[in-house]
Amino acid sequence: MLVLLVEDNRLLAKNIIHYLELNEIECDYAETLAQAELAIFSRTFDAIILDLNLPDGDGITACKKWKEQRIISPIIMLTARSNLQDRLSGFEVGADDYLVKPFAMAELVARLRVVSQRRPSPKLLSIGELELDFAGHHAHRQGQLLTLSRTGWQILTLLARRSPEIVEREEIERLLWPDSLPDSDSLRSHIHLLRKIVDKPFEQKLIHTIRGVGLCLKVDTDET
Repeated sequence: MLVLLVEDNRLLAKNIIHYLELNEIECDYAETLAQAELAIFSRTFDAIILDLNLPDGDGITACKKWKEQRIISPIIMLTARSNLQDRLSGFEVGADDYLVKPFAMAELVARLRVVSQRRPSPKLLSIGELELDFAGHHAHRQGQLLTLSRTGWQILTLLARRSPEIVEREEIERLLWPDSLPDSDSLRSHIHLLRKIVDKPFEQKLIHTIRGVGLCLKVDTDET
């Protein structure tokens, strides 16, 4: 089982990771929501353990956003809030379970094993001729395998999950470089390469630039 732990309390995170590893559960760690999103768009997790209070946002908003972006990993929320309304708020935005601090590590493991069994079988996401397999990290267009870098896959995955909405350039940069933004040419270079792989060999363009705003991935009916 592969789990993502999103928790800014480093001592608690260290104890959780150690206990999970003793129970043969592999654990990736994110201290912020920005780091978590980078991990989520890089790998598919059997479950996500999500703290509600994080330095760059709250777990309720993050959970709602990830579910809207078709993240299929079940989410267990960790919080010191024990009142009923807080728990209901978590379930309303798509959380699969709720664990109040302090909690027994054995209970966390038990809940992880239960929610991981609820994860639906990964499905292909199709946008026109483009197909993405999130579990296998594969993308095909017209049956041809697209050879993408890790960064290219992360950008394409973000655009696909949000399609046909526009994704601002700043959001893409925060996903790729959560700790420090690179020079302005870095993202431009990755997007150029992604277009070359996804669009150039084919008749119809799927990646569209919205000048001054960002990018979107969609089938443009005006071109057909």
